[in-house]
Amino acid sequence: MKNNNTIAAYHIQSRKNNILELNTRKLYHWNIPKRLRVNPIQKGDIVLVPTARGTRSVVVMDVFREEFEETQRRYRKVIKVLERAPEKE
Repeated sequence: MKNNNTIAAYHIQSRKNNILELNTRKLYHWNIPKRLRVNPIQKGDIVLVPTARGTRSVVVMDVFREEFEETQRRYRKVIKVLERAPEKE
């Protein structure tokens, strides 16, 4: 299993009756800290992340490995996992 270190996610605008309204204009990226890589983040998880307007919850759309030495990009770190996506049977 490869060690994924980056997520791509959409911001959650609102939650009403377990229905999420997402801001799908732009896909944002965050780094997964090593302490959260033990129990891997998956697509569909809801995580808490820092933004310019404080901390917000986002829905993970993609999880992948990015070599920061090659891309020279710096992302803010995921704070914690709020909800896990339901497991497929």
